[in-house]
Amino acid sequence: MEKSRHYALILLTTICITYFAENFLRSAAGALTPLLIEELNISHSSMGMLISAYFFIYGVMQVPSGILSDRLGARKTILYFTVLTIVGIFLFWWSKSYEFLFIAQFLIGIGCSTFYINAVRLVSAWFPANRKATAIGILSASSGLGNFISYMGFPLAVERLGGWRTLYLWMSILLVINWVMNIFLLKDKGDIQVHTSRPDKPPVLKSIVATLKDKRLYPFFAGYMLSTTAWVFMNWMPQFLIDVRGMTYIQVGQIASLGTIAGIPGCILVSAISDRLKKRKAPLLGFSILASAILIVFLNLPTSTPIYVFSALNFLMGFAYSYWVLYFSMIPETLPPQKAAVGLGLVNGLGTIGFSIFTPIYGYFVDITGSYTTSNTLIQVLSLMMPLIFFLFIKECYGGIYDDE
Repeated sequence: MEKSRHYALILLTTICITYFAENFLRSAAGALTPLLIEELNISHSSMGMLISAYFFIYGVMQVPSGILSDRLGARKTILYFTVLTIVGIFLFWWSKSYEFLFIAQFLIGIGCSTFYINAVRLVSAWFPANRKATAIGILSASSGLGNFISYMGFPLAVERLGGWRTLYLWMSILLVINWVMNIFLLKDKGDIQVHTSRPDKPPVLKSIVATLKDKRLYPFFAGYMLSTTAWVFMNWMPQFLIDVRGMTYIQVGQIASLGTIAGIPGCILVSAISDRLKKRKAPLLGFSILASAILIVFLNLPTSTPIYVFSALNFLMGFAYSYWVLYFSMIPETLPPQKAAVGLGLVNGLGTIGFSIFTPIYGYFVDITGSYTTSNTLIQVLSLMMPLIFFLFIKECYGGIYDDE
């Protein structure tokens, strides 16, 4: 038991490093939006497409990710696909044209797509029920640190290093080092089996169809897709603040980075509160209401509002939106084990595809109207629908409520 506990902590540490690096790299396009629009001389909708090149394929790959986890095991899936991430990030670092950056984003999206689901499965396997959500929260919090370094680091790199590519290269090298670490750390150690394949694996298509027919998953589909509309705005926030509020790249980097760093305590505390209360629905609903309210206030602040108010609100918004981490405890507690992996993949995948579709649409409305009003109004309406879905259709699932339907 003691050996298993120590291994779980080692496992959590190394996959947190992976998730930190991957989130820095996947946030790069959003953090670099003001620079890339100017550097490449592209429209807002084209920039949205560049961001979506990562997220669309990431979303499409979520179902195969769960299936690959069953077929190959979490360790092999993570290691194999990280190689694609590494190829993509070095292509992004080298690229000077829109076309090559687009291809790089696509490769990074494929490479990163399998990581989180498999990391969650490893964490779920090696942490007890009373620590599982907290451990997943810590894993998810590492994404906030990666996003923070991306949104705050690039403006500082431009100011002090004369460009963004040096910082990007450093983080790329970190991911390579961590990949080597994972080769050695994500292995069976004595009686600890990192992954055990099931002998009764159902056909792939049958697994997908059976999970899609499970109506318990539908509220998670709707809620997660609505959640992503806020993330769309967070990706566009730097450009919005520059265009509408007249802020500098350094100033918007400070504001945006506070929202991402808030995800670190947010993911941990939201998960810990859920574990302490022994409830999932109440914290999910409460934090989603808070997040929607803060988003609406942020979008409607007058032009004269001081920068520190934007910073404080974005920190609170980033904290509140950390409720998304509860999905990844709730779905395995709602669905039977044979559906849980595919269910996680479907929810994460469809939500991410929704994000990838709406991101360029947001930019398109800015291009054709010459303002952010239409795009931001749509985001506010959709964000208000999200808590309603949770209240009406999500059931309490702490400890597992599933029956094999």
